[in-house]
Amino acid sequence: MKSAEAALADLEGNAGVALGTVVLIHGEETYYHRRLLRAIKARTLDASLEAFNYVALERGQATLGAVRAAVLTPPVMAARRLVVVRDPADLSGGRPAGPGAEPGSDDESGSGDAAGEDPAAGVSAGPGPGGAPVSAAADGSPGPDGDSSPPGPGPAEAARLWSELLALAPPETRLVLCLSRELPSSSPLLKAAGGLRPPAEVIRCLPATARSAETWVRKLVSELGGRIDPQASQALVLRSGTSLSVLEREIEKLLVYVGDRGVITTADVAAAATPSAEASVFEMVDHLGARRPYRAVTTLRRLVEQGEVPLRLMAMVSRQVRLIFITAEMLACGAPVAEVEKRLGLPTWVVRGYLAQARNFDRGQLTAMMRDLARMDLDVKTGRREPVEALELFILRQCR
Repeated sequence: MKSAEAALADLEGNAGVALGTVVLIHGEETYYHRRLLRAIKARTLDASLEAFNYVALERGQATLGAVRAAVLTPPVMAARRLVVVRDPADLSGGRPAGPGAEPGSDDESGSGDAAGEDPAAGVSAGPGPGGAPVSAAADGSPGPDGDSSPPGPGPAEAARLWSELLALAPPETRLVLCLSRELPSSSPLLKAAGGLRPPAEVIRCLPATARSAETWVRKLVSELGGRIDPQASQALVLRSGTSLSVLEREIEKLLVYVGDRGVITTADVAAAATPSAEASVFEMVDHLGARRPYRAVTTLRRLVEQGEVPLRLMAMVSRQVRLIFITAEMLACGAPVAEVEKRLGLPTWVVRGYLAQARNFDRGQLTAMMRDLARMDLDVKTGRREPVEALELFILRQCR
């Protein structure tokens, strides 16, 4: 298993490294997914014949039958064919969407000559349990339960069927399976990938930490021909989060914003970078410490209007208060800042914010906040209150 960074170094900088027939990419950092797919496409396809030999299927389109048909179709006037499958519904915890499902919109989703199976074949899924083919009527008529699509296999059975599919890829077809979640070491897919001959290339795309994201920001700005102050790179990670896909967009925006000046400063980040949900929750807790209920509630409502899931916001607020509580307790016990950093697992420039917030609350306030968070969690889980209402009441109790 390779890290995404090591795999990209081989794919983009070492033309002599061989690439296997099957590639399994998994992990939450989809920035690496996009770069890996671009590099694999460049290593696999003749650009002039891409329309004939490139197929991308995702989510509801990526049924077992559609992928099998694409994999077993020979390349046209070329040595290789590339089939990319992303987050198939039965491996992502959701039921496959219908035939009208809209594919994703990023730059690697694409068309090919096999976006679905041959309609004449009348097959819409792969072999079912026991190897018997599962098919829907060629005319799309409903099954016995009135649904036009058969129920998908369970998670374990789906993993087994996809594992079998990996072994079907012929040498002239390169099959890339991308999953935007990390697979556990016990995953049947990982075991099947390792059992192929030759073994599949397995690439793991771990999310960045605050420290690694800040280093990456400076590197990307330099590659794009700009410069960024060290404090500005830290401020950007604090403001926009550690998602490399988000940071890439923010850097491109900031370089346009600074123009010919070329140097991104902390003031530029504050003026032009979009705050992440985590940064907004940090700001909201600051308002709690300063007893500013209107601003805290306004921040909360803005996050909800932007589409943040209220239950996720509850989790972020709970985490923020817990880290402040730990920081305050360690400071009260005389622990040095270096020990606080080690306990929280965060770099100095991130811990600095928690140190400042810890001084806004005394121990009694933090203890009351922890109790209120437990009460809020119970109220939401038992249906007494909606999550947004529970969060607003929590804010008002802390500011009274």
